[in-house]
Amino acid sequence: MRYIFISLILVFISISAESQNVKVDPKYHSPLGIPLQLSAIFGDIRPNHFHMGLDFKTNQREGIPIHAINDGYISRIRIAPTGYGKVLYINHPNGITSVYAHCSSFSKEILDYLLPIQTKAFSNNIDIKLTNNDFPIKKGQLIALSGNSGSSTGPHLHFEIRDTETEHGLNPLLHGFSISDNFSPTINAIKLYAVDEKGYQIPGKSMNIKVQKTNGGYSIAGNKVVIPKDFIPNYGLLAFAVSGFDQIGTAGSNYGLFENICVINKDTLFHSKYDRISFDDSRYVNSHQDLEEYKKNKTRFHKLFRTAHNPLQIYQFEELGTFKIKPKDSLNVQVILKDVSKNYSKINFAVITPEGSPVKSEKFYSSKTHLVPDSSYRFIGQEMEIDLEPYTFYEPIKKFGDIQNNRFGAGEITIQKSFKVKMTPLKNVDGNKQYIQVISNGKFNALITTFNENKLNAESKLFGQYVVKVDTIAPKISPLNFKETDTIIGSNILSWKVSDGQTDINNYNLLIDGEWYPLDYDLKSNRLVFNRQTSLKKTHTIEVLVSDNCGNVRAWKKKIYFN
Repeated sequence: MRYIFISLILVFISISAESQNVKVDPKYHSPLGIPLQLSAIFGDIRPNHFHMGLDFKTNQREGIPIHAINDGYISRIRIAPTGYGKVLYINHPNGITSVYAHCSSFSKEILDYLLPIQTKAFSNNIDIKLTNNDFPIKKGQLIALSGNSGSSTGPHLHFEIRDTETEHGLNPLLHGFSISDNFSPTINAIKLYAVDEKGYQIPGKSMNIKVQKTNGGYSIAGNKVVIPKDFIPNYGLLAFAVSGFDQIGTAGSNYGLFENICVINKDTLFHSKYDRISFDDSRYVNSHQDLEEYKKNKTRFHKLFRTAHNPLQIYQFEELGTFKIKPKDSLNVQVILKDVSKNYSKINFAVITPEGSPVKSEKFYSSKTHLVPDSSYRFIGQEMEIDLEPYTFYEPIKKFGDIQNNRFGAGEITIQKSFKVKMTPLKNVDGNKQYIQVISNGKFNALITTFNENKLNAESKLFGQYVVKVDTIAPKISPLNFKETDTIIGSNILSWKVSDGQTDINNYNLLIDGEWYPLDYDLKSNRLVFNRQTSLKKTHTIEVLVSDNCGNVRAWKKKIYFN
């Protein structure tokens, strides 16, 4: 305990040496037992989702105390090898829920509450919801220790504030947390698009506009954009996007944008603000950003418009943010970026069209040539059937070939919803030992597959080649921090390496003398970890059971003397 106490002091001194940029409203207790230092903010764009909270640094260490920010009760406890890992949800009387994710462990009181529930369910992975009488919590109470569990890429605390009633994510920097920030957002580039009446981009009709920083702010060459004659079809509209970032604190501490505004001829056409996001809609980040630009050039453009079916709550107006321009017309454009501290940057320029009428053409997107977002589709081949719900696609997709050869679409397509896949199983093989594999962008992906009504059924978000595979091989288990031949162990931690070459680990359990004990699974390192209680002494029979998604089970069993 003395060593741990000294280590925490050293961590506190180390982090205190940095500039302090996060303040907590006095009505709340700090969620972390050290000064709060940001590594990510609400609304940052991540693969397939918005970042839904604040990430606080823990100096690359685990085990930092985590405290409840206010009185309330634990409303949910979840443990999983993916996602938020070990996570707690606390409901508070003021209508918000605070969330503490990627913990390494919970407090003793919570662990004591959980153990009978896990033992009865015979499960390490749990997701339970509690009432206001089950587990009350006081402001500042120790509830957990920080960690790196789940899909975390390094030790930190992921902290959220949610609207309890709707469960929507709220920006903590607008709800009791604040930052010291004197830096205005940076504008890197502007992009212009030709779009249709639903906000869908017309392929090949976009212009990247370089932005230069001057003493007076930001500008573009000549302070104007001249649109080519063949840029806009006669049915077309225009729209903008902006690339930039917000610096908070020291140089290099760059974060996502908070508030984006587009004004044309003094009329505010578009306004987005990252103040509230529904978890159900977070994947629409792929529609909000110019995803194709990011895939090609790793540059993030935030659209200053939206498609007709994009439901994100960050948009302040019902209008799409698109606009028309006539031949020989000139429009005055202003793009404004603001941060939560009300620092702002802006750029002004004109959009000019030359003489001549817009190019006459038929509408680019037709149900005859494209798969359009607001329609459902069914594709039936000899061995495979695909069902897609409406609004699976973000933009119209050019129709691709049939699925007679079990190939469906191109791997680079990103979609909003999973689609249903049915395939004919192989003959003379147990259907429960078969699974659907999709080869997408050169990667082999095993889908979680069920067998019923003589069909293999799965859901997928991946396009590519679909194949039926057989898995009859159980996962592998081997000791990590001790030898297979060891019979006497003094360590309080036992760990095993687990792997499955086909359908991934589905379940894992630890039995000691036939009694169930909790076991941690770190998916990132394929490692099972048992934290032995010091009271567990002498000789015991240890059994580890691991199964995969096709129900193949591997057992590791050994008598061990604990000293």
